[in-house]
Formats: sequence, C-alpha cells, structure tokens
Amino acid sequence: MKIFVTGGTGFIGSHLIDSFLKHNIKIYALIRDLNNLKWLKGLPIHPLKGDLQTIPSLPADIDYVFHNAGFTKASKTADYYTANQEGTASLFQALLSQKLSPKRVIYLSSLAAVGPSRQGNQVDEASIPCPVTPYGESKLQGEVEALKYKDKFPITIIRVGPVFGPRDRDFISYFKLINKGILPSFGSIKSRMSVCYVKDLVKSLKLCLDKDLKSGEIFHIADPRPYSWDELGRTAAQLLGKKLIRIKIPLPMIYLTALLSELTGKLINKPTIINRHKLKEMKQEAWVTDTAKATEKLDFQPDYSLEAALQETLDWYIEQEWL
Repeated sequence: MKIFVTGGTGFIGSHLIDSFLKHNIKIYALIRDLNNLKWLKGLPIHPLKGDLQTIPSLPADIDYVFHNAGFTKASKTADYYTANQEGTASLFQALLSQKLSPKRVIYLSSLAAVGPSRQGNQVDEASIPCPVTPYGESKLQGEVEALKYKDKFPITIIRVGPVFGPRDRDFISYFKLINKGILPSFGSIKSRMSVCYVKDLVKSLKLCLDKDLKSGEIFHIADPRPYSWDELGRTAAQLLGKKLIRIKIPLPMIYLTALLSELTGKLINKPTIINRHKLKEMKQEAWVTDTAKATEKLDFQPDYSLEAALQETLDWYIEQEWL
C-alpha cells in the first residue's frame, strides 16, 4: 500500500504517519522544507518537497491520500482561505491533472466548519453549517472545494473538534496553569465541547480505508461525552497530583490579552493560538456533536478514556520538559 499525506510534519499528521509505520506501507509526505522534518526526522518515509500551492509529482499508484494540512491559526484572515480553501482546491486539481486514481481521499476538516451547538442541541452531519470564525468558514470552504470532485474521486470528510495529545502545543498553556495549581475561570464562559484524543482521531482516519462509503460523506469524530474546561483541568490536576485554586479572569481582561497576543503575532509575523477569533469560539454556548453516524458506519469508538488520554499526554509533556 502507498499513501500520500499532507501536513505530515504537524501534530496530527505525524501521529498518523507513526501509526502507518507499524505496517508494511510506503508513506509519501508533502514537505515544505526538507531540512526541517520536525517529528518525521529519521523516519523511513519518502519526503516530497512542495506545498499545497505547488504539489509535486506523485507516484502513479498512490492508494490513499490523507489531506491534513491547513492553518488553525493565522496572522491575517486571508491566510486561512489561502491554506484551507485554495490549498484544498490545489490538491484536488493536482490529483486530477496527474491522472491519479486513489482508492479514497480523506480530508480532515473541523467542527468549526459546522459551527457551535445551541440551546442544548448537538450538531451532527445534517446540521446546516454556521461557522462563527474565519477559520471555521475557511474549513467549510475547503469542504466545498473537496466535494466538487466527489464524482471523480472517492472522498470522505472527517470533522473533529479540539484535538489534544503528545506534540500538541495548543493545550499546553492551559496545562501549565494546572501544573502550577491554578484553575482559570474564564469570566462567564462555561461552554462544553467535544474533544478528541489524537490517537482516537488517527483510528477514525484509518477506519475510512476499510469501509464501503459513499463519496462525499461527512463524519463527526469526538469523545461521545463532552467536557468543560473545568472538567479537563480538574482531571489533569488529579493526574498531576496538584491541588487547585480557582482564579477568575474577567472577560475584559481575556479580550485584552487576546488582542495584545494577536497584535504581537502580527508584528513578529507568527500567529498565536490566543486571539479574538479563539475567544469568540470560547464564548459560544457549546461545541457538542453527535457521533452516532461514525459509530454506525465507521464502527468508531474511542480506545482511550479521558483519564488515560490525559495521562499519556501529560507524561509526554513532562518527559519532553514542556511541563
């Protein structure tokens, strides 16, 4: 089997590649900088220099394509669309122009594309998309670009919410506070969210290879039980053996922090995860999804409980001296 992976040097893509390396599979990864392989350094893969705008020549007998690359944060709003929408369109145009016939193309999207859940209801694959941030809208437009080719390639779209695990840097700031014994309370924000452990997400991506799926189908992947920030923090504290003190952070202070972080990112041309768009996501009532379709059609069930997933994540952070 031969697979092609975009976003292979990233958090999720590198875990996907690690999982495939346990089998006799040839892995081709799209790499922007061959001198910076990050988590792929030293692994027996075939790096292909290029990016989503300049897809290199791919082996004619590629079996599966995993499109994981994209921006989750950006200094400029336009960058989300360049990467997530135009980059997706470019990939499919390349597959078509190179006359490739993969058995399936799996596009990793986001629950941000469908938007938050409201009034106690869960979103599902049939929900009318209503993204609330440029990131969510750009991922939705990426889906639109992918679906233009559903009659030419077998396509599966996976939407996932916040993903955590070893190598992730988005949750680390929160866990650092927990490790110091601080449980931050974000003003009036008490939203619940459907999270996913990275190895469970990888499992769902690989399940797409074994199923007879209609081209263009969308699946929502997450831990079936939603969690609040407090629940995540208290569980992590218990695993770390920390006693917590709750510190309330007023919304105006959170907004100011997000604004300053965003401006700093623009000045140094390095996007930050703390920004006004992320704050807008956090202020939503809930980000909760129904995973029944994935259970039924993909036979997806998480292998990890929250406790087991956090334990593995925190142990890795400590081993790497990130925590």
